[in-house]
Amino acid sequence: MNSAFAVIDIGGSSVKVTLMECDTHKTYSHSIAIQPILQDRHIFLEPEKLLEQIIEAMNQVVCFADSALKVVRISISSLRQGFCLVSGFREISPIYLNSDTSGQFAKDEEEKFGMKKIYSETGHWFAPQLTLPKMINLKRNSPEKFDETTRVLFVHDWLVWRFTGVQITEMGLVSAGQLAAINENQVNYEILNYFGFSEKILPKIAEFNQPIEKLQSDVKNRLNSSWWESTVHVGGGDSHFLHLGASMNESDVLVVSAGSSTPISWLNKSKIFTSELHPWISTSFREGHYFLEGNLGYPGTHYGWLLKNFAVKPKDISLDLKAVSKAPQVFGACNLWNQEKWESRPPFTIVGDVGSYSNEELILGLLLDYAFSLANQIQNIQKDFVIASIVITGGGSNANLCKLLKSLIDLPIYILPQDVAVTNLLSKLNNEEVTTKAIGSEINSLDFEISQYIKDLTRTHSQLYSELEGIRGVLSEIH
Repeated sequence: MNSAFAVIDIGGSSVKVTLMECDTHKTYSHSIAIQPILQDRHIFLEPEKLLEQIIEAMNQVVCFADSALKVVRISISSLRQGFCLVSGFREISPIYLNSDTSGQFAKDEEEKFGMKKIYSETGHWFAPQLTLPKMINLKRNSPEKFDETTRVLFVHDWLVWRFTGVQITEMGLVSAGQLAAINENQVNYEILNYFGFSEKILPKIAEFNQPIEKLQSDVKNRLNSSWWESTVHVGGGDSHFLHLGASMNESDVLVVSAGSSTPISWLNKSKIFTSELHPWISTSFREGHYFLEGNLGYPGTHYGWLLKNFAVKPKDISLDLKAVSKAPQVFGACNLWNQEKWESRPPFTIVGDVGSYSNEELILGLLLDYAFSLANQIQNIQKDFVIASIVITGGGSNANLCKLLKSLIDLPIYILPQDVAVTNLLSKLNNEEVTTKAIGSEINSLDFEISQYIKDLTRTHSQLYSELEGIRGVLSEIH
């Protein structure tokens, strides 16, 4: 029998299923775009529609493989902070996504609990995208949905439940939702009680990668027979998965996951934060280590918006002195990770007459902002943590971004295609050694003149960034 492992990755804009044959390591993947529903600050998916799309992707991907292929295990990677309310055998809410910002209406309640206290206890300072503030707001508006039978299932948990009938969660998802007692590595029952939630609202915690159960018959009836003997294993958050595949969970490797948003993650044995750096802190897939992260915000989303509005497909980007000097000043990435800086970060801004710039110049301006903010965050991380190398992966990773960053950061920088990170991950889940050849390609520096010009440009960009800070809040009040 030709056996395979599978990872089902549920993001905010697509579902992707990847298979890897255990013997040959040959991989197959299939993606299906999903369209979230927007309703005021709510952004959500309909559970039945999402399940239908996941099953379609699973059936499509096995068509690329040998007909005798048997998938023996399924791991689920999902966006974090998103969740669905379940009671008994049915969903009683849509699946609210991480991009849903309805938690903004719960900021006053969290302030009463104490912002410093909630960060020190959960490892996460307030942001409207987190699970806890969204739960608080939902309970205030729909109290009838919250009784002793109600369970909050993260997106990973929801799919495990639909596949197996078992309700479990994983501690990294709990901590990423601002619901953990991070020092005790358990659910924060004090916070649940304070905000009026049942202590049973979260399902039982299960260890990452442990087997759960085989697929239920109603699910198998909708799937190709290649899936019928699959066992579902405990997975977790997408950033945790990508970090594992890109770093092999080495503690001195910093991973930049370039997508629609850009989390920056690293592992450490202790929780460290300074007056400036306030990383979000979760449990990790490596025993005895915390998963720490910052985030640049949404430069990938801004890039997608630019491409959508270009009438002509842009040409390849040049990084010579002439091209860089003509690029506009662009802002939108967050240059330091703490609550104050996140809330005051500039809105997506292109300085000057947008129509006077070419498509390529606009993209280069965005890449420069990306690199400047990324370099500033990494330099602040280096003040308190030992970082030996940087791995940039994800759908938005590209050589130009890495070259610009290399001009600003004196560390080895590797670019790792996302499919290689996924292959590494699947090998790791199969308890196989991953060779150093899978690390990726090291990025070389630009020549001295252009590197020096980019360093000088950083100072101008930083000054303008400071002048634009706070505008987001003013615009929000006007709106």
